[in-house]
Amino acid sequence: MTVKLRKVGNSNTLTVPSGIKIVGSEYTVKNVGTTIVFTPVAKRENIFSTKDWKEYDYRKDVEKDATLQPVKPVGREWQL
Repeated sequence: MTVKLRKVGNSNTLTVPSGIKIVGSEYTVKNVGTTIVFTPVAKRENIFSTKDWKEYDYRKDVEKDATLQPVKPVGREWQL
């Protein structure tokens, strides 16, 4: 299968034939020798926009963690 390179404004455009399955709207392009490789850009989900993260209670999590609990002063710490 061959494609043609066209000039559109200041850019070059490759027309993708309908026989090629389009996976996404963004691709990375890499030259490997004389070959041009197009790879779809993997979209990542923003974990902070999920329901679990929005309902996350940081204070409750800190209270449950024994290593993050206040400790009694020892030695010279009492002299503050």
